[in-house]
Amino acid sequence: MIIRLAEERDIAALAALDALCNPSPWSAVQFQTALNSRVDTVKVLADEHSLIGFAVWQTVCDESELHLIAVHPNRRRSGAASQLMQDWFQTASEQQVTRLFLEVRATNEAAKVLYGKFGFTECGRRKNYYALPDGGREDAVLMEKSC
Repeated sequence: MIIRLAEERDIAALAALDALCNPSPWSAVQFQTALNSRVDTVKVLADEHSLIGFAVWQTVCDESELHLIAVHPNRRRSGAASQLMQDWFQTASEQQVTRLFLEVRATNEAAKVLYGKFGFTECGRRKNYYALPDGGREDAVLMEKSC
């Protein structure tokens, strides 16, 4: 498996994987916008056959925020998300980032455990931030980590 910068040819696969993993997935246009942005980074984790996962983050000055991270359901619990997180940390270190941020659905226990493993702590909540398929809403948990 290798982690590399996403390319134009990855956009359809990124959108398809996000649709498989995320209740509020990004569109191909949103991935295209991130690829074209000077402050966003889009990385993919792939093997010789397919896209396994991806991460999207934005870095402004000395802060970086994770926007998306996803791993194909068949490849979860393989360390793929940890590899993507480590790549984000390495890039942040090279860019002299001092604080990392992310948000996660309040009900996404697996993600909260992963982020906690990497030293992220809750620093706030956005009430009723995420839409649910049944029309309800759920909170976003804001998390941060100092570098």
